[in-house]
Amino acid sequence: MNREKWLSIVASEIETYFSSPMPAYQISMGWPLGGSNKSNPNKVGRLGECYPLGWQATEDKFQIMISPILGQNSPESTKKYKDGDIAGIVAHELCHVMDQCKNGHRKPFAKLAYSIGLEGKPTQAMAGDAFINRITPFLNELGSYPHNSMSRDKKKRQGTRMIKCTCDECGYAVRTSQKWIDVALPICPIHNSIMVIG
Repeated sequence: MNREKWLSIVASEIETYFSSPMPAYQISMGWPLGGSNKSNPNKVGRLGECYPLGWQATEDKFQIMISPILGQNSPESTKKYKDGDIAGIVAHELCHVMDQCKNGHRKPFAKLAYSIGLEGKPTQAMAGDAFINRITPFLNELGSYPHNSMSRDKKKRQGTRMIKCTCDECGYAVRTSQKWIDVALPICPIHNSIMVIG
């Protein structure tokens, strides 16, 4: 089973927690567009997002994205998220679908979220004890979320480390790579003397 299938199966189970039929939607794993924090790339940001009808010109379904930062080997910042919590994030986004993305996190949304066992501020409503107790037997039968966490951190690749060489007489400085230092130290163009490292 792949991650999208797991998310779809979990979403189908959560649909039964609502008293009315769910509008058409599609759920997949992908980076949510909002909630990024460029000043602090280590901050997790949004873990899920629901896009209203018309977001894609060819689709007549709500679109739900669940962040790929969640997974079996989640980094320290997301370690607390287990399968039940991921299901809670799915449930949060399904509340937006049920609300047809009309009320954001205002009262109608909050009422839906709390009615299925989510807890906390509406903007961060997560799986509460009642939700976890209800979904856990289903998740035990289904199995773990089949996805290893991905990171959005872009590690800068170390380029060539340039080493500073200076002339002891005048202070003239150049930078060069270790490759060329191994061949020969640079020569000062003013004094025609061998430069030193540092």
